[in-house]
Amino acid sequence: MIFFFTPSGRTIPISLTGTRCGLMCSHCNAEYLKGMLTKEHALKLIKEKPHYYTSALISGGSTAEGKVPVMQHLRFIKQLKQMGLKLNFHTGFLDKSELMKLKPYADRLSFDFIYDDDVIHNVYHLLGKSKEDYEKTYLLIRRVLGGRIYDAPYGYPSTKMVPHFTIGLNGGKVGKGDFDTIDELAYLRPTLLVINVFVPTRGTEFENCPAPHLNDVQKVLNKAHRRLTQTTMFLGCMRPFGEYRERLDLMAYEEGVKGFVKPAKSLVERVKKDSEQITTVEECCALI
Repeated sequence: MIFFFTPSGRTIPISLTGTRCGLMCSHCNAEYLKGMLTKEHALKLIKEKPHYYTSALISGGSTAEGKVPVMQHLRFIKQLKQMGLKLNFHTGFLDKSELMKLKPYADRLSFDFIYDDDVIHNVYHLLGKSKEDYEKTYLLIRRVLGGRIYDAPYGYPSTKMVPHFTIGLNGGKVGKGDFDTIDELAYLRPTLLVINVFVPTRGTEFENCPAPHLNDVQKVLNKAHRRLTQTTMFLGCMRPFGEYRERLDLMAYEEGVKGFVKPAKSLVERVKKDSEQITTVEECCALI
């Protein structure tokens, strides 16, 4: 089965901090927050279109310590849950006490997993963190939120903890850290992994950097396919469009990727030609 996702349909993206961020990472610089809604705007839309939105992605800018300040917004979060929405959080480094408070509301928690100190320090500007901190936080989240979900939609084993990994995050360069991250994820054995690919973004320090070379991306995907034998892989929303995506999506499909957010036309045609069973979902891919 191949999954195609159109998250702009039923999942409403919310930034708890508006366009404010204390990290201003080199690849983002808070630019992606501009495409998200404030709490007030999101509530207005949900009330105007009752029963239309089925889920929310709750994120925002990080503090200097690398966490989205969700604890300040628990009343709003509870309100969303009472309105019947499934909630996917993108929170960063929460501690055990914070995770316990968030647990009643979290259907999923998406965690950017980085096992490369150069990226952590030079791209995310988290000078006080290391790859070991990412591993510890990953394991903490998994322990607090729980393991697999076997009554997930489509009869598909899922998990509340969904790691995300971006290839070439260091200014488009694919290096040892990318492959080390795959090795560490193979050790951790997540049920689901969302893979992104670095996008040069206007208004950021990396806006003039190239997208990662597709040959290098294929090497990472191939290693992931060989090592992560118990993990289902999806391609997430962050990846270049145009001819790059047309080639990337076909390549990823051939390397065993099973889900695609806003898939390329060439991939849709190929999957139909191969007579694959297709499931189309109008929500964030982490909510599968």
